Parts: sequence; C-alpha cells; structure tokens
Amino acid sequence: MKKIVVLFCLGVWAALPAAAQKYASVNAKRANIRACAGTNCAVKWYAWRYTPVIMVEKSPDDEWVLVKDFEGYTGWISADLLSPDGGMSAKIDVNVRQSPSASADIVCTVEKGYPFKYLARKGKWIQVVDEPEKAKDGKCKGWVYNANLWGFFKQQ
Repeated sequence: MKKIVVLFCLGVWAALPAAAQKYASVNAKRANIRACAGTNCAVKWYAWRYTPVIMVEKSPDDEWVLVKDFEGYTGWISADLLSPDGGMSAKIDVNVRQSPSASADIVCTVEKGYPFKYLARKGKWIQVVDEPEKAKDGKCKGWVYNANLWGFFKQQ
C-alpha cells in the first residue's frame, strides 16, 4: 500500500510543472523586469513587445508576475503588461524569409533574443512580424523555421 501511495504522489508531482506552466507575451513597447514585485525594486533587464515568457508565480495581490525567458533569466513584471497573445523569440541569429522555404529571399536578419508577434504556421515554418523600436526602421515580416524560435501561440 505504501508503494502505491508513493508512486501516486510521484506521478502527481511529475505532472504538475507541465500542467501549471502558463505563457504570456509582453504587451508594452518596453517593460522593466524587476528584482522583486514592486516599482521600488531594481530593474534587472528589459523586455520588448511580444517577448514570450513563462509565468512562474504571481504576487499575493496578483499585480505582479514572476516570469522566465527562453534563456532562463527571471524577474518580476507588472501583470498589466502581459498578454495571452502569441509571442516568439529568436533562439539564435536568424534570417526572416519572404516565404516558408530555406531558399526564399531574406527579408531581414535579427539577433538572438529578438521578439516577434506570432501570425501563422505553415508546416515547420512560423510567420512572424516585429515592432521595431524606431518606426523609420520599418517592420520585419516573414517566415522563420520553427526550430529557431522559442515561444507560444495565442493562449486560450
């Protein structure tokens, strides 16, 4: 009987992280990611619109969320600055292509960590668009091979 209880508890414990993991994307042009939950806390790093994050924990008042990015960096962000809309980050420096093919023309090239809004999926390719820091830089819209991206599609 003791073995059954232990096995059941291990099974429930192992399933918790996958079931509890929830994603969000940053919904502000630039968001402060802080050392603790509050505006008086030090800024650790910045996240840009569409940056995908894993929501790890909420503050007791539900106003702040502890998040983790694709490289494992953590920090607190105001819950108001998060969205369930899909976001993607480049896992490496990538070429964004005009169509979903490795031989398609390159529209733009971005650095590792660059955030995109998820638009569509076609096979193993993801259509994305960015929001450049300066409007004069123009938007980068195109297709990236999915293995080069980290993120999620719109949460239900």
